Amino acid sequence: MADERPYLTPQKRVDYLVERGYIEDDTLSTAAEAFLAQTNFHYFLGYARNFRKLRREGEISGDVRIDRVIEMVKIDHEVSTRLFTALRTLEWRLRAALVDRHCELYAARACFLHPGHYRVMDPQARPVNQVVREQILRSREPFVRGTFEEFEVTHGRVWRDNPEKMAEADQLAAMETLPIWATVDGWTLGVLERIITETEPTRDGDTDRWLWKEVASTFGVANAVFHTQLTSVIVLRNLVAHHSRLWMRPTASSPKRPKIYNKVSPEAEPKSMYVAWLALAAFLRPAGGDKDLLNDLDALIGRDPLYERGVKQPLLSAAVV
Repeated sequence: MADERPYLTPQKRVDYLVERGYIEDDTLSTAAEAFLAQTNFHYFLGYARNFRKLRREGEISGDVRIDRVIEMVKIDHEVSTRLFTALRTLEWRLRAALVDRHCELYAARACFLHPGHYRVMDPQARPVNQVVREQILRSREPFVRGTFEEFEVTHGRVWRDNPEKMAEADQLAAMETLPIWATVDGWTLGVLERIITETEPTRDGDTDRWLWKEVASTFGVANAVFHTQLTSVIVLRNLVAHHSRLWMRPTASSPKRPKIYNKVSPEAEPKSMYVAWLALAAFLRPAGGDKDLLNDLDALIGRDPLYERGVKQPLLSAAVV
């Protein structure tokens, strides 16, 4: 059945919030009125529902006006902005670490394009080498595009300004001349994770050398938790990149609290966003930056005890995700 709920004007949105018990006061400050007029109402309701639930359960004291809900959204935005800076720094370092460790263990060219380079960890997932090839074909990097063009011209063919129009065998032959460092920046973070974790080991005497262990060592992350920590950081990155709500949202992929931060906000629940932030900080620690990140985040969330509780103890009152 189609959803027949009507579009609501800014004033009707306030009426809706009062009628449904999200808030009690229908008077709007100028700032609140402007905020509601410029914010997707469905997005805002994610915050309002959790606010209502906490208020009904007696978890909120003091200001219960709509301005208090808006403050949760604003702090969330500032937190996401700070996290994005840290996540981008991690991406740069992760790509560099992949290139450095890969070139120590394998050839710089061709091998990462073939299925034998990878182990199958999820039979339902598309083979990672296929995804890598597709992302190289779609790259707008001038050096990568120029490599395809040069290959076509060298073989006496007209360059049609699109490597996807080339014969598949020619695409692969051209790609095999590209070093990994020229292609790595065009890969999504999800593909980057798969290459790190699914690459087969090389033999060093009687010892297997795994790419993922070499990368984990670069960041000082223990082998036992590397996979879950990296997955957690990528999930966090996707939430931040898609402007998703962080307040009162339990983590979908929960990392273990890094031991180095055992004494940092011990009250934070294992499935809280705060613990996911600690996992991110651990990746930044070897090159510095983890303390600045955590200090900045603590300053932001400390502006409102309600927000701080929502990112440290979201399960106290079963968050409405």
